[in-house]
Amino acid sequence: MATSYLVVHVVDANFPSSSNSNTSYYVELRFNGQSARTETKEDAVWNQTIRFHMRDEQQGDDDGDDHPSASGGGLDLEAAVYSIDETSSSESLLGKAVVDKKDFDSHSSKAGLFPHDLLKILSGDDDPVLTRSREDKLVVNGKLTLKVFHSAADDKALFEIEDDNRARQTEDGGDKVNKIFKYLFSSKDHRYGEEDKNKTSGVDVGNNTTASSSNNENNNNSSSTSSTALQHDDDISPRRIEPRFEDGKVVERMQFLFVVVVKARGLPDVDAYGRLDPFVEVNFGAYNKGITKCLKRDDNPEWNKTFAFSLKSGKAPPSSFVDVVVKDGDLVRDEFVGKLYFYLKDIPTRHPDHDEPEPTWHPLLDERGKATLGKASLLLAIWIGSQADEAYRHAWESPYGPKVYENPRLWCLRVTIVEVQGVVACDEDEAADGGGARARSLKDELFCKACLGDQVQKTRPAAKTMQTTSSGSYEWRDGDDLVFIAAQPFFESNLQVYVVAASSLSFGRQEQEEEVIGQLSIPLAQIDRLDVAAYGHYDPIATHAPQWFDLKNPHPHSSDAAASVVDHQGGFFGANLSHMRIRLRTLLDGGYHIGHDPQGYLDDTRPAERQLWEPPIGRLHLGILRATGLRRHIEGGDTRSGGRSSAAQLKPYCVAKYGDKWVRTRTIIESSDPVFNEQYTWDVYDIATVLNVGVFDHCTVRASSAHHRIGKVRIRLSTLETDRVYAHAYSLVTLSPSGPIKTGELHLALKISLPSIANMLRMYVRPTLPRMHYVQPLNEEQEDFFATVGSSDDTNGKLWSHAANILALRLDRIEPPLSKEVVAYMCNVESCNNNSFSMRRSKANFLRLIAVLFPVIFAPLRWFDGVRSWRNPLVTLLIHAILVLALWFRQLVLPLVLVYIALVGVWNYRYRPRRPTYIDLCFSHVYMVQPDELDEEFDTYPTSQRDDGLVRLRYDRLRSIAGRVQTVVGDMASQFERIQSLLSWRDPIATAIFMLLLLIAAAMAYFLPYKKLLLAVPGFYIMRHPRLRTRTKPSIFLCFLRRLPAKDMLLM
Repeated sequence: MATSYLVVHVVDANFPSSSNSNTSYYVELRFNGQSARTETKEDAVWNQTIRFHMRDEQQGDDDGDDHPSASGGGLDLEAAVYSIDETSSSESLLGKAVVDKKDFDSHSSKAGLFPHDLLKILSGDDDPVLTRSREDKLVVNGKLTLKVFHSAADDKALFEIEDDNRARQTEDGGDKVNKIFKYLFSSKDHRYGEEDKNKTSGVDVGNNTTASSSNNENNNNSSSTSSTALQHDDDISPRRIEPRFEDGKVVERMQFLFVVVVKARGLPDVDAYGRLDPFVEVNFGAYNKGITKCLKRDDNPEWNKTFAFSLKSGKAPPSSFVDVVVKDGDLVRDEFVGKLYFYLKDIPTRHPDHDEPEPTWHPLLDERGKATLGKASLLLAIWIGSQADEAYRHAWESPYGPKVYENPRLWCLRVTIVEVQGVVACDEDEAADGGGARARSLKDELFCKACLGDQVQKTRPAAKTMQTTSSGSYEWRDGDDLVFIAAQPFFESNLQVYVVAASSLSFGRQEQEEEVIGQLSIPLAQIDRLDVAAYGHYDPIATHAPQWFDLKNPHPHSSDAAASVVDHQGGFFGANLSHMRIRLRTLLDGGYHIGHDPQGYLDDTRPAERQLWEPPIGRLHLGILRATGLRRHIEGGDTRSGGRSSAAQLKPYCVAKYGDKWVRTRTIIESSDPVFNEQYTWDVYDIATVLNVGVFDHCTVRASSAHHRIGKVRIRLSTLETDRVYAHAYSLVTLSPSGPIKTGELHLALKISLPSIANMLRMYVRPTLPRMHYVQPLNEEQEDFFATVGSSDDTNGKLWSHAANILALRLDRIEPPLSKEVVAYMCNVESCNNNSFSMRRSKANFLRLIAVLFPVIFAPLRWFDGVRSWRNPLVTLLIHAILVLALWFRQLVLPLVLVYIALVGVWNYRYRPRRPTYIDLCFSHVYMVQPDELDEEFDTYPTSQRDDGLVRLRYDRLRSIAGRVQTVVGDMASQFERIQSLLSWRDPIATAIFMLLLLIAAAMAYFLPYKKLLLAVPGFYIMRHPRLRTRTKPSIFLCFLRRLPAKDMLLM
């Protein structure tokens, strides 16, 4: 039985027209020792599909190689076109096309319609064999359009087409075939049934390198793997798709055959050594096999293993029955124990509303499947279901199965250090004489250092409040607040507090020295949490009073030296450091939202304390449908394509992050066009949040990059309409030093449902962040502390960067784990570099500013300049009339302005976005930068560039840009200073003139009977006709303003 086929779809042929109208045509195909022919047509349009077996090709290969590309050489497809003259009943060869086996497409979704040259021999010899020795006698006698691809399993739809073609005799039968043909071959992805609007009819997308250049121009499908570098005119906006959703869901229904093997009993002992090591093997066709673990020496084994085998819609199943075989594991050869078999037509199909079938005991049969094996039986359940079944999540081996991860809640740990007592001290001279190594000078600075994991912070130097001959007391006025991040549940580590003395005198030499003189360790589980009722107070933190803690001696073995110091001083000079104590307040505060995303990419705004959560306002439904044309970008500009040559290397999976959970789809083995069809749902508390969906490659070649990122899609929920399904294909684009690179497409379906309008309106008037962010906001020092004291890398010091690191540690402990690089990519940790200089971002932000200010400031000024210049006299006269009406009915001015703004919004409704907001390469300014500017953007901080000349070039360029910015800022400051100097008497004459004009204006405003003239006269004066103006000089106001002094003379 053949397990793969070569499918040939014959479309039509074009050749020189014949004067004889009584001529019909047919095509004869030969492949792998098999031949077939199409029907006879007068118009040379067949639209007929024929299949060939690949069994002969596979006989010479290894049994384990089942891929069509592993076939033997010399197996090409030959297509000969014949004409039949019905008048003379003669038949002649019009031409022959030969398709090389390397031009066969691996799948119908990658196949394209390509015209092939029909070659004819000049001598008129109708020998169908075309050899290289006769190439000089061949001419092109037309084109034959074919689609050739491999089919890896029995395709029912294709068989129905062929059988129907053979039996078709009436017009009704032809209509039926045409419907099936359109369903399968009218688009590149027949699962969605949507044609690419940019393609012309008869030209489809494929990977055939022999296509003509004219066809390549129309080959614009995004999943093509011939090139990944994006050009300026490439469109990466979301492309609408039309999947056939299952009722009530946003994914397509995928059928799976589920087999749950629970346990066995009464197995016969077939092992020669008297020990049975049983395991179960489930076979569903030639290439669908599942094996349980081999349990050593167990006659009543228990596996509890679930298997899921895909049943593709519209295609024949891999087999008509399922074999379940129990075997005895052995080093040499596994021995048969017993088996079961189920016919596929007898297996029940589970309805989505019904429960999963319960396992049932089945007696085992002998090897021929006729007699039972005594009491030996196997407990299993078998049914046909979908990806919505609960067993679907248990059917995949870790780390390749789907998984839902709960997001750990991040709390704010506040440590307020108030006072330290019992610090041993001595005079400065005694410390300089070496009176004691443990003694502190009276001028030593004291500060505290606190650590929680890799988070380290230190206080400012303490103030000395009391000093005796032997000990002193240091305190921090108003306390010194240190903030850390702790993940719930709190079992990470202990809070470590160190008291450090920084000495400027050490053994008579002037040098700085830091020494830990006391330490304290507090488990996080013993730290109090802020009570929920306290959040209603004006100062919730003040409800908890500081406590005293005894400090431990960091040098417990130095008691002998300390005792000698006691004898020398005769007091408590050398007392044990354990007598020191510290007064501090530790509190776990759940009123903050410690986000692991940078500002602008937040997917959640709720506080850590669950009792402070507001009820959800809706639900978000995400359907991860599939991905196409995936490729993994390799550093250095190369890509690992997902095409024919390297599709077996990709193991893609998707990760989605939103709200309080992460989800991970199953990993598809060796596929560049994986189909997931998995649906996930989240509660929505704020629609001004972002959904992140990333695609990754589980690469097992190099352990250093086991999970390589392919691309990511970010969607802001506030840009989506409610109760509408958004099904789009999103381009996966990554930015590299060589420019933007497309790594594939991700097909997603989104739906956000907001049942309560009142809750949605209430959400818009609530603050974005929890109340504690406004009652006691974290200051800049608390939000920007460094990961390690003295670190020069500011980007690692962000509070949300620490949150992302903690999140990565927690998710890495769950099986299957989410690796650190996956969490870092999904949390936008690479956005840390946004704080460093980027020429591309600078230009993009400048254009953003211009785009915002132009319609608000510059466009009205330009329009008003046209009005006052009388470019359109009718418009200028209309503005004069509007001015008169505004002066006469001034109470209507503000309402009319508001109504006008509302009408503009109503007018723009027809131009509202119909697709989700996605990245724009032109808006990102990636096409208008130099290669060196992109390389500079990807440079580390501090720079890792070793070329001094290149660094000097970048520095000079930065100085030039900074000089221009400096000039613009200086000019703006000068203009504002001139206006400010009107009343500052820096120019006495100008100030006197300005004050005189103010007095005259005040008198006119008081004594004139028609005060509307005060507005009408300036308005008509500004809009006077150009003939009434003097063009040789600027206005009086500008002349007066430019003479006013600025403070630029004060600059040195």
